[in-house]
Amino acid sequence: MLDAWPTPFPSRRAAVEFFGGGAVGEGWAGGLEERDGGWWPRFDRDVMVAALAENARRSFWDEWASITCPALVVLGQSGIVPAQETEAMLQQRPETVALSVPGAGHDVHLERPEVLHQVLREFLGQVEGEWRLPPDE
Repeated sequence: MLDAWPTPFPSRRAAVEFFGGGAVGEGWAGGLEERDGGWWPRFDRDVMVAALAENARRSFWDEWASITCPALVVLGQSGIVPAQETEAMLQQRPETVALSVPGAGHDVHLERPEVLHQVLREFLGQVEGEWRLPPDE
């Protein structure tokens, strides 16, 4: 995906448009910096690819199963997490709170920040009243 970016972007505005415009485009363009006559990613491409590759190669199911605190899974209605993966997560930890945000894709925090804020506030308010750390002994 990164190799499809027309880097350097000729302008920040061009980058915003390439990334889809609106809040999502602005968010992604915020990760660019102006240098050498264009707009470039702030990160090293090879480092980013290596970091993201682990997510594709490695299973995190053991870590997911070991979580003992309340968990909230927030998904965009048209996000990238396959439905069967979400179902498997909820089967493994049925106490997990999960929701899909209408009108959002992968970047819920950019596309529907007001909804995410409300959901987090409500979830954390419930957790605060229900879950307490054991006292120090």
